Amino acid sequence: MKNTNYLWGNMKVRRSYQPAIESIVLILIKIFSGVLVFLSLTELSFGQNKSSDGYLVFYEKSNTAKHFKMSGNASYLDYFLENKVDLGDQRYQLGIRKYSWGDVDTAYYREDEKAYYHYDLEKGLESMVLPKSIIIGQKWYEADNSWSYKVIDVDRSLKTPAKKYKGLIVVECLQVGNQDKEKNAAYHLFYAKGIGMVASMNDGELGSYLTEIKVAKKEGDMIGK
Repeated sequence: MKNTNYLWGNMKVRRSYQPAIESIVLILIKIFSGVLVFLSLTELSFGQNKSSDGYLVFYEKSNTAKHFKMSGNASYLDYFLENKVDLGDQRYQLGIRKYSWGDVDTAYYREDEKAYYHYDLEKGLESMVLPKSIIIGQKWYEADNSWSYKVIDVDRSLKTPAKKYKGLIVVECLQVGNQDKEKNAAYHLFYAKGIGMVASMNDGELGSYLTEIKVAKKEGDMIGK
């Protein structure tokens, strides 16, 4: 029988070789697809996906406090009250922030298996502080759309005058429409596992940083001195 030659791709191939060549091509395609899947999974597991569980800490005892240094001689103290408050159908932990100049802020926090949240008592709105499962580039908004938040790093190192940190989650915070003139238009928050927020940064400069965690403090104890 006379063999018939024909062009297949850019090669002149005998018809009898076509099935073998097609099989090789299919095998190569499967191998290439497998490599792409492996690279995708590897990328996600080496720096993209991360659990934020434990990166916000709501202390149950009011005798545990965190002291933060600000610019100049200013500072503030963060601690949680033991009693909780029911707002709507949710129960919140009360967080207190006392500033060195006398002002006091009260915040309401809770968490579930999906995220950490805070409640704005004046606006009657709950917003997400940080998702429990995060990806670089993940973005969300304050409930009233006044701020946007974006995860820009999940493994940042940071050195403050008090301590060196590794494995920090960094969230970029941007005002939408610059509604609050008394606050910066943009800043970054740094979260450490088992501690919570350890620093904030404005325009590349530290705005505040954790100096001390005082556990089981007693009346009269000094902190941040």
